[in-house]
Amino acid sequence: MCQNIVEKLREESVKSLFDVKGFNGAWSKWKSKIDTLAPQKNAGQIFDLGDHLREIFYTTNTSKARTDKTRSQSEVSGGGANWEALVCWYLNLCCIGRRTVVIKHKKDLIPDPVSNAITVNYGTFVSNTESDLIAITFPDKREYIMDKDRVSVQGEDGNVIKIEHRGKMQYNLKEVLNALAARDFAETEIHIIQCKTNWNDNAQIPMLWDMIYSADKFKTNITIGREGYAIGNAKRFTYAFATVPTVNIEKLKSTSVSVLRVSNLSGGNYWGRKSATGIAGSMKEMLGRNLAGGAVDNHRATLKAELSKLSLEYAYFKI
Repeated sequence: MCQNIVEKLREESVKSLFDVKGFNGAWSKWKSKIDTLAPQKNAGQIFDLGDHLREIFYTTNTSKARTDKTRSQSEVSGGGANWEALVCWYLNLCCIGRRTVVIKHKKDLIPDPVSNAITVNYGTFVSNTESDLIAITFPDKREYIMDKDRVSVQGEDGNVIKIEHRGKMQYNLKEVLNALAARDFAETEIHIIQCKTNWNDNAQIPMLWDMIYSADKFKTNITIGREGYAIGNAKRFTYAFATVPTVNIEKLKSTSVSVLRVSNLSGGNYWGRKSATGIAGSMKEMLGRNLAGGAVDNHRATLKAELSKLSLEYAYFKI
């Protein structure tokens, strides 16, 4: 099967979600709900799952009736990891056939130039943002759409990167991506998506990180980027917030402090239900706002063209 390097990265990203016990354990119930919401698996139904991610997530959220104060730390942490994975799964599914891939922060999959660019340095202390998910939109160049086994790119030493990893029959994905990302960094988009199940207690975190990334300079010894890479040199950079949310939705107003804290994020704020004016956008709206650069056509059009391959090329989505 012919596969380009973008789709190879997407496959590895999605497969890594199922390698985690919490996500894999929740999948059967989530899939049952997804089958109900999208019985035909057509482009419109898949795209509109963004309006229902909260419903899907809640099929396994056994502690939803309790407040976060009464939940154990393991429940909160596990629920948060599952929410990140569900959002990652959905966004990747909607981006099949495009040059955008969403990765749940995994060192082995994120190209080093991208990881270095989003690093925040406080003096000699190196810190990474709470980047739960990183979406990368690669440029419209032949290496990203051709058969991955035919890609030829030079590393920093001037030598062509070997396709096989250390002589093994395993694709050398990370090294090839490192070389491509280094060469094409100025034409690459980087989008950070911070995912939280709760809203009230966590809204100030993305607000502060977005401030850091948006600042031109600091009075203290803070810098962004390392190894010669910085977000200002990328084609585009955004920081977004994605929440379930687990709070009482009826109490959320456009004037609520938690809403105001994320109202001006560079990448916007979203939740796993239909859009509410002045409060949050549906997760599906993130696709058009932040992740539209990976193809000429819109997401509905590329989904329509690619969904016929769901049982073969994209079988790893397990729907």
